[in-house]
Amino acid sequence: MKQLILDTLVTGMPLVTSVIGIWMIFRLREDFDLTVDASFATGGAVTAALLVKGSGVVPAMLVAIAACGAMGLMTAGLHLLLRVPVLLAGVAMSIGFYSVDLAIMGTPSVSLADGGTLFSGFANLSPDQADLATIGVLSAFVLTVLVGLGLFLRTEIGLALRASGVNARMARSQGVNVRVLLCFSLVVANGLAGLSGCLVVQSDGFADVNMGTGTLIAGIGAVLLGELILRPTGSKLLRTMLALLVGALAYRFILVGALRLGLPATDLQAVTALTLVTAIAAERYGRPLLSLLRRRITTIGPPSRAPRAAAGTGGQ
Repeated sequence: MKQLILDTLVTGMPLVTSVIGIWMIFRLREDFDLTVDASFATGGAVTAALLVKGSGVVPAMLVAIAACGAMGLMTAGLHLLLRVPVLLAGVAMSIGFYSVDLAIMGTPSVSLADGGTLFSGFANLSPDQADLATIGVLSAFVLTVLVGLGLFLRTEIGLALRASGVNARMARSQGVNVRVLLCFSLVVANGLAGLSGCLVVQSDGFADVNMGTGTLIAGIGAVLLGELILRPTGSKLLRTMLALLVGALAYRFILVGALRLGLPATDLQAVTALTLVTAIAAERYGRPLLSLLRRRITTIGPPSRAPRAAAGTGGQ
């Protein structure tokens, strides 16, 4: 069980930032952006290519995140200038950037065994110590993003972003530039997906051109799982941020557990799809059933006790 938890944290923590980016589009904008599949892979491809050529870790990650943010801006441009739906624009970006990633890496996969990464200094530690040190580094990135996003969403711009996703017409009537906020949300979401790709390739030690496949589906499943577990309501941002963290790790726990049980790695996509469907079904039907049971229990309440007859009424 200990190793299962460690594996979940080591492989799940890098994915949290992509889940946060997907939540921004899926919940704040109430839309779907398949560009995150491409930006996840491009973030990893750019990072791997630069590290192999001897670049420093920080410059490589900054360039990768900037490139992925630019991909989000391109998606926004397709949507705003050509009236292409965000989902369809994301499909086009996801298909097109497969070739771009191949050109960046030169080969379908790149090994980082000889390149300096965030985790290269942990090579001389024992496996458990290396895992704990890796978790510590990844947690610093994740907590920084969670706290930063939580604080941003409390600002005037953050409130405008949330309002524009709920009711764009109302936000526009209040003087909010909805088009700019759409561009901003797509840039940030894809930048976060790119950061996730940066962390994954350095943690795994290699980059693959297909590594972004299913990122959006997995992210939506993680969002639904987190909301199902913690049930964030209203504007409770702290619980929402925790739900994203818990959802991403719970989703990864399911996949790692499936591998531990002997499931072939080729079947993980089926597990991903099944988990997503289960999360959707639980949210759609599970919550109403729980609310109904809770109301019934509250209505019935504890059994009432009959009042005791007054004792010692006096002899008559």
